[in-house]
Amino acid sequence: MHRVTLAVALAASFTLSSAQAAPPLLEAYGRRPAIEMVDLSPSGDFFAALQVANGQRQLLVRKNSGEVFFSAGLGDAKFRSLHWVGNNNIVVFTSSTVDFIPGLDWKSEIFSGISIDVINRTSDILFNNSSKFLTMTFGYFGSRVIDGKPYVFVGNIPKEDSQIGSRVGAKAQTKFLQTYPDLYAVNLTTGYPVHVAQGSEVTSSWTVDPQGDLAARAIYTPRSQSYSVFMGERAVFSGQGLKGNFGLKGLGRTSDTILVYDSSGDQERLSEISASGAGVELLRGRKLYGLLHAGDSGLLLGIWYDNGHVVQFFDSKLQARYEAAVKPFHDRFVVLESAAQNLDRVILHTDGVGDSGTYWLVDLKAGRADIIDNDYPDVPADQVGESKMVSFKASDGLEMDGVLTLPPGRPAKNLPLIVLPHGGPIGVSDDERFDWLAQAFASRGYAVFKPNYRGSGERGAAFQNAGFGEFGRKMLSDITDGVDKLAADGIVDPKRACIVGASYGGYAAEAGVTVQQGRYRCAVAIAGVSDLPGMLHWEDEHSGLSSLNFWRKAMGADRPGAPPLASISPAALANRADAPLLLIHGKDDTTVPYEQSDRMARAMVAAGKTAELMTLVKEDHFLSFSETRLQTLKAAMAFVQKYNPAE
Repeated sequence: MHRVTLAVALAASFTLSSAQAAPPLLEAYGRRPAIEMVDLSPSGDFFAALQVANGQRQLLVRKNSGEVFFSAGLGDAKFRSLHWVGNNNIVVFTSSTVDFIPGLDWKSEIFSGISIDVINRTSDILFNNSSKFLTMTFGYFGSRVIDGKPYVFVGNIPKEDSQIGSRVGAKAQTKFLQTYPDLYAVNLTTGYPVHVAQGSEVTSSWTVDPQGDLAARAIYTPRSQSYSVFMGERAVFSGQGLKGNFGLKGLGRTSDTILVYDSSGDQERLSEISASGAGVELLRGRKLYGLLHAGDSGLLLGIWYDNGHVVQFFDSKLQARYEAAVKPFHDRFVVLESAAQNLDRVILHTDGVGDSGTYWLVDLKAGRADIIDNDYPDVPADQVGESKMVSFKASDGLEMDGVLTLPPGRPAKNLPLIVLPHGGPIGVSDDERFDWLAQAFASRGYAVFKPNYRGSGERGAAFQNAGFGEFGRKMLSDITDGVDKLAADGIVDPKRACIVGASYGGYAAEAGVTVQQGRYRCAVAIAGVSDLPGMLHWEDEHSGLSSLNFWRKAMGADRPGAPPLASISPAALANRADAPLLLIHGKDDTTVPYEQSDRMARAMVAAGKTAELMTLVKEDHFLSFSETRLQTLKAAMAFVQKYNPAE
């Protein structure tokens, strides 16, 4: 680590060069970040991170001086999260793609937890010490240190309670493992689990108190779309709507209160509720970004909202320390990643102009900041394209915005364009942070536009709810309304535009050259949806009623007399395609099945249209591996440069 005083922290991190250098190799963007998941121990004496060291991705635990205290190779494991449990233990969660039913083309993403004793340098898989349990985890519900012993709370299913059920699908009867996990506390010292609470088919979440006893449980009934939170036998909260509109968010500021998030109305609200049912609103009309809980007790310390821009601690001393820590970074996008219990030390992440992403360890007592590492160290400061928010109006007058990333060293005038809509689509949004895919295209001379179309998050419940029913309708026209505004301002040349996207963004790319026409020279769809009726059928077979309800509402298929989904399905409209299409999809995708891209490729070929399909073997929906992420970037770049050269 490079240590500097807070006063000169920014100057030390990057130096802008006056001469425009050649763009970095695509490897600089396409590989996974050099550092991820940085977490500070509650004492602030150690921090853990996934980091590239000696050319290999490793889990490293460092002292706050920077000295490596513990390391472990990661291999090909897909790490999803990392948490300190007390000051001596870490739990990391990994996932792997497996054949859910051997012999059938039905894949599932299975999660496991790994406990690491940093002091004794030992590790074990959660539930590995008992033959009664599956070595899987079904949700993470926090951690506690109780009587000096570290516990992690996760869902699991005793093997004897696992049962084979049956379900009649549209074409055949299939067998599957019914999984109704119970809540367990796993003692990380002994490895043995203790039963905490019974689960059920409708149990969606639990919260435990500082002593590790059950504080609250949430249930969701898909058929009636009803959500309730119980403290003991008393229902203290109830609501109705889609499952994603509600959430039990842990303990409140005291051990006898819990937090419930509700975005089912026109305004989001976070409420602190007691066992009597009395509630206090802690946040209303602002998009919740995260919650800051004490590592030992789980009590609420602060809230984090407005896309990570605002952090509010309830203790004025903690608030003052936070503001002192972030003050030197006022001209960058700053995220509080982790903090010691008293906020004397914090981990911050910054990016912005001249910064491709930097993790900092800020020590307020010493008045110093350590640069831990850079996300993309091979992208120099002068190759980071400026990203800024731009505002525009949709054709129906709805106010919205998007992110414009400009190519380094080029005037913002009449630029070739890459439209890069985000996935989701409901509740997700884009901001000014460093985006590896956007920056890679910007480095090759393209302006990149990431529109926050209706349905995007961070803009209030009313804006988010406006996306339901507009999956391939106004969501698409919102995107082109933004392009038209950039063209009217003289920034981009609309005749030199391609559209690239993943997940829903992949659907938007396919729809941009089929449902829409005359807008793009080419399209690249990564893990995109092409057949909407087929996708709903797959959700019904694989994910159940909650997910099916969500996607029916998002696509507008829940309303009587709604237009047929074939009218907005790219695979059904392949004969309308007016630009070449590149399809990229992982065979291990358990979110959007590979068959969606295969179906689109076959439809395009049958219609005599130009299309390519690149299959990513052993890759999931999220481009989890560096090799296939880089493969995706190189293929997408070559395709765009072929049909829409920047020069």
